[in-house]
Formats: sequence, C-alpha cells, structure tokens
Amino acid sequence: MIKPILEGCSVLVCRPEPSASSLAQVLTSVGARTETLPCIDITPLELSGAEHDCIINLDRFEHVIVISQHAAELGMSLIDQYWPQFPAAQTWHAIGRQTARNLPSDLLALTSPRADLTSEELLQQPAFAQIKNKKVLILKGRGGRSTLHDKLAAQGANVSLVELYERQLPSYSDTTLQSKITQFDPDYFIALSGETLINLANMFDQCGYDPKQKGFILSSNRVANIAIERGFNLTYVPKNLMPIDIIQCISKARR
Repeated sequence: MIKPILEGCSVLVCRPEPSASSLAQVLTSVGARTETLPCIDITPLELSGAEHDCIINLDRFEHVIVISQHAAELGMSLIDQYWPQFPAAQTWHAIGRQTARNLPSDLLALTSPRADLTSEELLQQPAFAQIKNKKVLILKGRGGRSTLHDKLAAQGANVSLVELYERQLPSYSDTTLQSKITQFDPDYFIALSGETLINLANMFDQCGYDPKQKGFILSSNRVANIAIERGFNLTYVPKNLMPIDIIQCISKARR
C-alpha cells in the first residue's frame, strides 16, 4: 500500500477562513497532521458614495480587475443586486486561479489565469498593452499593495477602486497560541501573504516560540524576503497556490 504523500508531516495553516479549513482538509487527506490559525480576519466594508456609483455604473469600465477571492465573493454578491447580467464588451481579470474560480466565468469575459499571477505579471498581459485613457475598475481589500493602481495610472488609464473588505489582526489568548503553535510545533507554516507572515511573527513573539528551524510555505519571493529578514531561512515558494501546488512544495521540501 502506498503511503500518503505527507504522512508524518505536521502543518499549521495560517490563511483566513474559510480558506484555512478548506486547505487543511486537503492536506489531511494526503496524510498531514494539521491545525489552523488564521492570522488575518476578513471584515466586509460599507461602500462610500463614490464606490457605490462604480457598482451602479459598472458598464462604463472596459476592464475590471479582481485582486483576491474575498474581493470576488463580496464583489459578486454586491453586483448581483444591481446587474441581472454583466455588461457586454467588458474584460475581467483575476489575480490568482482561486480568485478566478470565485468568478462566474461562464457569464463574463474573464481572462482566466493559467498560473497565480502577481500584479506585475498581470500587467504584462496583452490586454494592458494599450491602456491609455481606458477605464479600469479594481475590486480589492483596504490597504495592501498599490502596484496595479499606480502602474496603470502611470500608463494613462483612468483607474477607480472599490474597497470591499479590510484585513484585521485576530486576537488570540496565550493559551490558544501555546496550543496551536508551541504544543502542536508544526514542521511547516503556511503563510500566503506578507501581512499574514508579519502577524504570525508577532504571535511567535507573544508565545515565546522560536521557528528558525521550521519551514515556511510562502506565496512569493517578496514574502520570502520578509521571512529571511526575520531570520526564518527555510522558505519555500510553490509554483502556484492551488492545494496541489502546496502539497507538491511541501513534499519537495521534505526531500
């Protein structure tokens, strides 16, 4: 009988819910011992008047960029209230395949990524070669990187933002952190954003845990550099961020 690929491996998943539990379930199915410790809480925001107008006048935008799966879920719920069908002649773009999966690709013109594109990689796509004077809407969370907005604006695009949610730092008791981090003592931590990693590092400090001999599964080389600056040198970046890619990354790291 073939052993599950991650048998004997322990993993702490630090993604926001429900992604944390979903990923943990997949990892468990291939033999890993898992715990979840979301290091970011996602809180929906009330839209400003200008943001509300963007949704009502969705058809004036030639391109819509969706930054995350949370933006996809919240954005679709909001748009459904005003648009029984999507505007014609409008192109949608998703950062990451999981984001794309949360968009109704059969109902809109979605340039579905074959890989988990960064903001910089998205801007290299042919659709953005001639973007001057084009109207672009970005659906995102509050804060975070401004790369897309800044570079599109620099190329002459008319860019509008709708901030659908904000990320908040969860508050955990010392008892919870001792249980989830110190006592569980995982082989690998999964932190798929810079903010997640920074919040996790602060939790290490809170419970007095030293993770320097542990592995970190991270979303990009940029986040890996943040880890290395903090002394977390065992960093691994999957080719993409779907569960199978993360499983393969951990399996390779173990070897």
